Amino acid sequence: MSTKVIAGALVAFGALMAAPLMLLGADSGQPAASTMLLAASTAPTTVNSEESMSEEAMIEELRRRAMESSGEGDAAVDGQPQELAMSIEDLDAMTALPGNVAALPSHPPYPADNAPTAERIELGRKLYFDLRLSRDKTMSCASCHDPDKGWADCLPRAIGFGGHELGRHSPTVINTAYNTAQFWDGRAATLEEQAVGPIMAAGEMAMQSTDDVLEMIRTAPEYQGAFESAYGSGPSMDNIGRAIAAFEREVVTGPSPFDEYMLGDKSALSESEKRGLILFTTTASCTACHSGSNFTDSKFHALGVKQAGPLTEDLGRFAVTNDPKDKYGFKTPGLRNIEQSAPYMHDGSLETLEGVVDFYNRGGVRTDIRSHLIQPLNLSDSQKADLVAFLRSLTGPLPELTAPEGEPFGK
Repeated sequence: MSTKVIAGALVAFGALMAAPLMLLGADSGQPAASTMLLAASTAPTTVNSEESMSEEAMIEELRRRAMESSGEGDAAVDGQPQELAMSIEDLDAMTALPGNVAALPSHPPYPADNAPTAERIELGRKLYFDLRLSRDKTMSCASCHDPDKGWADCLPRAIGFGGHELGRHSPTVINTAYNTAQFWDGRAATLEEQAVGPIMAAGEMAMQSTDDVLEMIRTAPEYQGAFESAYGSGPSMDNIGRAIAAFEREVVTGPSPFDEYMLGDKSALSESEKRGLILFTTTASCTACHSGSNFTDSKFHALGVKQAGPLTEDLGRFAVTNDPKDKYGFKTPGLRNIEQSAPYMHDGSLETLEGVVDFYNRGGVRTDIRSHLIQPLNLSDSQKADLVAFLRSLTGPLPELTAPEGEPFGK
């Protein structure tokens, strides 16, 4: 199977991925012109039988083709593919990619009852940095989700109440506004629900009762009239969660080099980054989990991680659903600005992006608990470097959001 035929399959697949965009169009409801620019002549008839494939099946087929020997002499040596599944020129010609990886929307979604307003965002900013929302007044949301540390804490695992190490890595707040599930195990469905969880959690900020929380808010001069102005009613746990969520929805990334590339500037990515993008969407099968514009399927997968830290075992999603198929499953993190929130994995056991790519290249560590999606990749050192280069191209600017001035606020 030649590179030209494989590239044709990908271009055809790009056309299939673009189809929903052509049906929906932009705001006008008309077909988006940019999605109709694929040249039909680049897609050979050999891919017709593949058009009914599921996306996962298509990716696996493309990966298989890239790894197998072809009739034209471009053989795989020691399991190493000797060429990319498609050329950079063919990549540049595509307007849609496998996994629906795409430029990020300019604004995240929000609930109808919590539309962003200046009053709500400012109230949420104060609550996010307020040390008085922890029992001993030494922790705020920003203690584990620090704007200066990639909106995480740069630690393998979070430090909770009383200085005790917790079992999981602090996930970044960056782009959580786009998530459909929160926390590593998905126990919160919304940012609003997530926001109040750590305040009451015994191992985290450890407030003893909601009455204590609300009494502090009602008597603090910084909040006088603020809830009424933002929400038309006084302090409540629901309104606290809504305000913090409104603030967290401001923590979204601006255009990255990848976004600029997908929006038409084909010079925005280097050749190494483009090779990494090809690997990401084909041979490495990354889009099986890291899909969509935020590079996450918001699902839960067992990756074959050997547990590190104070926990001997972490059953992940299973603790929420009690469904055996969810054992060791953890939410797929988004990859936007991923280079800023090391270390990685649910237990913070991998220190660098290079270490993460090595982990997946080996097919995980614990093969007894890994998903069928996790298989050895047999990437070369140069391919792994290209993949890391692409991951770094997902970094975009962040808004400058800082703590309010005053003694009660900090991290």
